[in-house]
Amino acid sequence: MGGAKKPRLGQLEKKVTKSKEEEGEKQPQKREKLISDVISPSIEELIEFARTQKYLTPFVISEKFGIRLSIAKQVLNRLAEMRIVKLVSGNSKLRIFTPIELVTESVKSSEEHKEKPTTTKKKTKQSKST
Repeated sequence: MGGAKKPRLGQLEKKVTKSKEEEGEKQPQKREKLISDVISPSIEELIEFARTQKYLTPFVISEKFGIRLSIAKQVLNRLAEMRIVKLVSGNSKLRIFTPIELVTESVKSSEEHKEKPTTTKKKTKQSKST
């Protein structure tokens, strides 16, 4: 019963000096808020970059131009509306786009392979002579 012991005079002095030191240290450490400026690249620059790539994902755009993924997704959707890129595959988390020029080139090359007739020699049956 009784209660907690009272601190000695030396302990009280140490406690007071430590609290004063801590108050002096805490006040000057204010963090400055950083405002993240997002400078979006020009559409011409995006179109030029898109035409040079085999495929495009939001991550590729965000890494190249230093923008957030959400903005990169919006940019790719806008390019798809402008018919510069085409959605090839994807779901809600990841979408893969290709430039339309590459898509048309691959379709043309596959059509050329189909149009070329393949000449095969027919094997004739040889009669057995006994």
